[in-house]
Amino acid sequence: MPSIRAAVAALAPFLGLVTLAACSQLGEPAGVVEVGTDAPDVRPTETVPTFAGTIERILQDKCQRCHSEGGIAPFPLESYEDIRGAASLSRAKVVAKEMPPWGAYDDDACKVQHKIKDDLRLTDDELAKLVGWIDNGMPRGDESLRPAPKHYPPVVLEGKTNTLTMAAPYPVLAAGGKDDIQCFPIDPGFVNDTWIGGTNVVPGASQVVHHVIVYVDPKGESAAKAGANQSYPCFGGPDVSNPSLLLAWAPGVPPTNYGDNVGLKIPKGARLVLQVHYHPTNASVADQTKFELRVLADKPDYVAQVLLLGNAKDDQGPIKLLPGPGDPATGPAFVIPANVADHTESMEVTLPETIQGFPLPTLSIAATGTHMHWAGVDMKVEIERKNPTEGQPAKECLVGTPKYDFNWQRGYAYDEPMEKLPTAAAGDKLRFTCKYDNTMGNKHVRKALAEQHIATPTEIHLGEQTLDEMCLGVLVVTRHANLLD
Repeated sequence: MPSIRAAVAALAPFLGLVTLAACSQLGEPAGVVEVGTDAPDVRPTETVPTFAGTIERILQDKCQRCHSEGGIAPFPLESYEDIRGAASLSRAKVVAKEMPPWGAYDDDACKVQHKIKDDLRLTDDELAKLVGWIDNGMPRGDESLRPAPKHYPPVVLEGKTNTLTMAAPYPVLAAGGKDDIQCFPIDPGFVNDTWIGGTNVVPGASQVVHHVIVYVDPKGESAAKAGANQSYPCFGGPDVSNPSLLLAWAPGVPPTNYGDNVGLKIPKGARLVLQVHYHPTNASVADQTKFELRVLADKPDYVAQVLLLGNAKDDQGPIKLLPGPGDPATGPAFVIPANVADHTESMEVTLPETIQGFPLPTLSIAATGTHMHWAGVDMKVEIERKNPTEGQPAKECLVGTPKYDFNWQRGYAYDEPMEKLPTAAAGDKLRFTCKYDNTMGNKHVRKALAEQHIATPTEIHLGEQTLDEMCLGVLVVTRHANLLD
């Protein structure tokens, strides 16, 4: 199987098992509502939606974390004039379910049975009201019905013990929209194995920081890769041996807090790699993004882990590539033909009975995600249980992303108490089904080829580079700690 070090380079960020919104109201103007406070908002009932009575609240709830002055979005949606000027584009994007950026929608192939935290999707009612309002001429409405403006200040990690950042500000140059993905090696100074109970990212230049991932570099190999800017380019990942994922973040994602008795491990002597995906604007800026950690005093009773499963190149390993269209006579092969809009690759893994001599414990699945590159358009992660417990389905779709977009990947955390989370156990089968559009009709393929000065699509294989592909399921699981941890 190819190395998976590249697999999480653009994962949209995983939310924690419990999320916090720790916001300060000090110094804010009167009438501004801080996100995370309990300020009341009496929502009027309107037969004909207006901006003042209905639409502005939808924009606050689902759009303004990014579409605000200084935010990552290219224009704000904070006033009547803002949305009126962007109405045609906004209508097209929400009808196509390209905005808000959320890839996980139920379809006939996957109906998720658990509520998802911080769901950005417009409800059917919200979508109908927004589209109907635009089609009805966008009435402004009674100004007295408008909600108080919302403010989205940077959030901090409650109980943080460490704040880490890049060695120096990084110059993000105006580059005509071409993205820049850089890795910054950081020495956290941990001389003993260290357990992390919470994480958070504070972007430096929020207008260009598209998303952030922090990897654990167990052998400290990243330091030798840094150049004059104390960083190195890293599309696929940190390019080090056996990395693991510590945290991932995108605009609007709150701090992750695993609690006092659940943690992720950083081995002693390891370095951390801060990977920042920059989306330049028309002006050059300097960024010095930082991230916060909450270190636990002792080893916790429960371990949180990120499992990266998939990327099978054939049917010979523990993760098996399943037969698919266009396979050679020698057996399944991961090949996406050029100019094919609906190619599928599927793979499967059976969870083992033991790990390093220990029985595999039952895993509680707290969050899931999907990862492909530019040609990917849809992915499903499913489980088939060997011995389902009472009330548990024998087959279950854990996540489906029929609106998958490489630029807007994220994790999907279940909004369930621990005892109601989906589980995986020894003998269960996990199946990953990935669909690709390798044609010029796929705007992402078209853009990626243009940046490589290639005129037409080419055959795509499994790999870590820009024009390679992946099929990777991501599961954030918790389990009881054992003697090997």
